[in-house]
Amino acid sequence: MARTACLITLIISLLLAFPAGAQGFLTKLSGENDTNYVESFLDQLTTRVYASIKTTEISMRDQNINKNLIYHPNDALILGFGFNYGILGLNIGFNLPFINNDDAKYGKTDYLDLQTHVYFRPFILDIYAQFYKGYHLTEPNDWITDWPSNDTFPARPDISSVSIGLNGHYIFNHKKFSYRAPFLQNEWQKKSAGSFLLGGNMFYVDTKGDSSFIPKEDTTFFEGTHFSQSRIANIGVNAGYARTFVVKQHFFLTMSLVGGLSGGGSWIYTSEEGEPDRSGFTVAGNISGRVALGYNSKKFFAGVSYLWIFVRNQSPIPQTWLGYDTGMFRFNVVYRFRLKKDLRFLSRTEKQK
Repeated sequence: MARTACLITLIISLLLAFPAGAQGFLTKLSGENDTNYVESFLDQLTTRVYASIKTTEISMRDQNINKNLIYHPNDALILGFGFNYGILGLNIGFNLPFINNDDAKYGKTDYLDLQTHVYFRPFILDIYAQFYKGYHLTEPNDWITDWPSNDTFPARPDISSVSIGLNGHYIFNHKKFSYRAPFLQNEWQKKSAGSFLLGGNMFYVDTKGDSSFIPKEDTTFFEGTHFSQSRIANIGVNAGYARTFVVKQHFFLTMSLVGGLSGGGSWIYTSEEGEPDRSGFTVAGNISGRVALGYNSKKFFAGVSYLWIFVRNQSPIPQTWLGYDTGMFRFNVVYRFRLKKDLRFLSRTEKQK
């Protein structure tokens, strides 16, 4: 876990546009909404306090022997506050050391995790740039003989990862279905609605360590190949469906699932003399999902949400896979109100139908 006493996470969802032409472009992106289903609060200040945990996982799977090797960083609980107004959003989070004090059990992780989730009415974009150093082996008893207990996990401070990704979807029924309501909290979904989704994604992940990811005792996993670096890259299309169920206008459950196939490449770089590096074109699978549950009204919102993306690439070794997963759990308490003076360059008059 990062030693920084106060980690400030700044996420700005923006298209700050002073010219009238740019404001018109924003209006088109925001689109029209059916007020029988969705009420928008873009002209109000949406304030929040939140708690969040970002999760990351590096995985390797060998289907020949039905075995997985999984590494996790030491995930931190972040407490923070933020706001949305018009086209601007800002969240500031703090990594408090008296809460995240389990380095002795899971090892130390230093990271820079930049994520932004942009919710326009017709489409959404997930943008990732994640840099982690310091992982631990999650199931040591499956890999290391006589590992003492699960009170501590084998730390790998040498393992680092860089992941860059883009995931986007078009929302066909965007006039009646709102992603903003559960995930930005600046709208209110009053009636149940859903939408089919269509989009695409691109991912690049580079993971490396000073020695083999696979413990030396193992001679069968990945055909006995010991490697200390892997890379995956893919691009593809995906499709899915999202729906919000509303009970008594205020209580909601949102579920979204999108999946698809990609094409790309995989590379593994061996750590033993005499073992060749391997690479090749591969087929990749990816799944992204969103779940949210809570209460929403004109002024108040309280709810939990979880966003995740799973990426799986075939490795150059037959019947084996390289994987990278990332997600974010979040709890929000929100209050909205009107400002005495409207900041017109940030808000806009939205057409509603």
